[in-house]
Amino acid sequence: MARQPPEWKSFQSHIQHLAPLPLSSSASEETMTLKEKAWIVLFVAAISLSVAARHWTYFPGDVALTRFVQFLTPTSTVWAEQFSSTAKSPWNLVLLAVTIGVSWKIAGWRYALLALVSFSGMWVLGKWLGPVVARPRPLSSLVHVAEQLSGSSFPSVFALTYASTVGFLAVLLSVKASGTGRMMAIIVCCVFLFAGWAARLALGAHWSSDVLLSYLIGFLWAALLLRLV
Repeated sequence: MARQPPEWKSFQSHIQHLAPLPLSSSASEETMTLKEKAWIVLFVAAISLSVAARHWTYFPGDVALTRFVQFLTPTSTVWAEQFSSTAKSPWNLVLLAVTIGVSWKIAGWRYALLALVSFSGMWVLGKWLGPVVARPRPLSSLVHVAEQLSGSSFPSVFALTYASTVGFLAVLLSVKASGTGRMMAIIVCCVFLFAGWAARLALGAHWSSDVLLSYLIGFLWAALLLRLV
């Protein structure tokens, strides 16, 4: 093989010097670090607020926000009662079946199985955490209470049910789905979650913090499960 002239070697060296270096993994590692930090912050916040709920009957802003929602929503709470019933048996099982079916169609049987684990985990948590926190239900002297309910105000079993099904689908769609329908489907999930939040406040069944914190716990649980696959 003929030897390359010095000028050609010099040219090659110059080109290699100018060529962009391969992207280092530092940017990716930094992004992952930020995600992990956000995960830790949300996890600590969920635990801290859950502990605080045991000692605070309601959080600042809960009363004012509940009154505002009750002012905006119809006087008749039939719609809120009907919506809330979708998280009770047997409709919660229908909701679970839909979640499993949609998860299977989007991402396969493993994610359908995770949907079942998501629902089961939040059901167990709701049964266990309620008596531990024992937060009183909203008082009729502060807001309108459609029906006096027993049990703890936090966590909201309704919110845990919806977070573990509708919320699970929203998280799954955000990481596994693509195309024009992806964002629309996520918006639909968010609308259902918002309607559920408004329904529970309209009934005076929960404080806003009960529902939102239960949603947060459910979302963290769903995100944790999806990281395992």
